[in-house]
Amino acid sequence: MEHVRRQVVVVDMVEVEMSYEQFRAHIKKASRQRNVPLIKIVAFQERFMKIEEVQFFDVEKNYMSVQACNTVWMNLGNKSFHNLVSQHLNDFKNMENLGRNSFENLIRELYDTAVPILINYDPNQYYTSAQLAEILAIDEGKLIEQLEMGRYKGAFINEEGQWLKPKPQMNG
Repeated sequence: MEHVRRQVVVVDMVEVEMSYEQFRAHIKKASRQRNVPLIKIVAFQERFMKIEEVQFFDVEKNYMSVQACNTVWMNLGNKSFHNLVSQHLNDFKNMENLGRNSFENLIRELYDTAVPILINYDPNQYYTSAQLAEILAIDEGKLIEQLEMGRYKGAFINEEGQWLKPKPQMNG
């Protein structure tokens, strides 16, 4: 499957999303450096966070073999997407019988389900999680739980590991 760089035009700047190769490098590097679960590295789209039972094997995409899927589920137990992304990347890398190709295909699946990570954006157009927590008068930890579940459209985790949510567009 060919991954095309998507871009959104804004007033004076073009926001550029990470390509698959950039995403792959970012997720591996962040996993090594921060030693946190995937959900702390990448934001995922809300519709995927609600999936109770993930089926990766798709006849059209054929990303992961049935054996690879079974290996993942035997090691994780719970088949929810939230459980999957609550693991460290190394947990998958170290699974026996997963194989290198299936591991790489798992990263491709994560790319397809992630909220795009912007690498060229105007930080003034985004709230940080601390700013948003103050505006909403909510504990930042609770807010981050909501962000992780995909509650805020367009919110993403930047390369430094900070949550950002787009500010509302002002008309006129």
